[in-house]
Amino acid sequence: MNRRYGFTLIELLVVIAIIALLLAILLPALGRVREQTKKVVCSSQLRQQTLAMVCYTENYDGKVMGVGGPSNPYWFHLIAPFIGDKRYEKDPQAAFEGIMQVIICPSVTERADGESLQRGTATRSWAFWWGGVGESYAEGSYTINSWLQPAGYYQVETSNPEHGRYYQSFSDTRPDVPLFGDGMWVDAWPRSTDPPPSNSFDGDNGQIASMHRFCIARHRRAINLSYVDTHIAAVELEDLWSQYWHRGYEPRYDVVVPD
Repeated sequence: MNRRYGFTLIELLVVIAIIALLLAILLPALGRVREQTKKVVCSSQLRQQTLAMVCYTENYDGKVMGVGGPSNPYWFHLIAPFIGDKRYEKDPQAAFEGIMQVIICPSVTERADGESLQRGTATRSWAFWWGGVGESYAEGSYTINSWLQPAGYYQVETSNPEHGRYYQSFSDTRPDVPLFGDGMWVDAWPRSTDPPPSNSFDGDNGQIASMHRFCIARHRRAINLSYVDTHIAAVELEDLWSQYWHRGYEPRYDVVVPD
C-alpha cells in the first residue's frame, strides 16, 4: 500500500489561491481601520490644542493671541506650555518627540525640510522659522482660524470693512466657530467668496489666507475641525464653506470641490 506524503501541486495552488483571496478581502479593511485610527488620534490632538487655547485665553483677558509677524512667537509656541512642554516655545525641535507630535496629524508621513517658511501638503508638515523665533524651526500640520486673532501683524485698520469680521474676545465668539483644523499652513482667513481648488488639495494655489489652506485631502475628502466650544467634527471638504468662520459670515451650500 502506497502512502502519500506532502501535498499535490493542485492542492498547493488551491491553498495559495485561498490565501490570496483572503488577503484581497482583509487588506483594504485593515487599511480603512488604520486610516480611521489616525483620524481618531488627530481628533484627540486637536482637542488638546483647543483646550490649551482655552487655558491661554483664561490667562490673557479672554483673548486669543494676535498673529505674530517677524521675530515674534506664533500660536503653537504660545500654547505649548499649556499642553505641558515649556521647551517648545524656545526650541521646538527639542520637543519633536513630545509636544510637537501633538501639532502634527498622524496622517502626515513626510517631514518639512527645515526651510524658514515651507508650506505643507496633505501628507507633509509645514515648517515655520520666521525671523529666527527660538533656537529651531517649528513643524506642524494644523491651521488656526485667524479671524479669532484680534490683533497683530496682519490686523487690518478699523476703516477697513474686514476689521469687523474679527472676533475681539474668545468668550464672546459663537460656539460653532472653527478654531483649529487640518491644514497646510499656520494660519488662514477663510472667506465664503474663496473658490474651491481647481485641481489639487495640497496647496493654496497662491491664494493668501484662503479656504484652500484647509481644503486638503488629509482624511480622504474630509478634515477634522475643532470649535470654540471645544467639540471636534469631521467635515467634508464642500462643507468648509458652510462653517461660520467670522463675524457676518454667510454660509454657502453650493460649493463643489472637484476630485
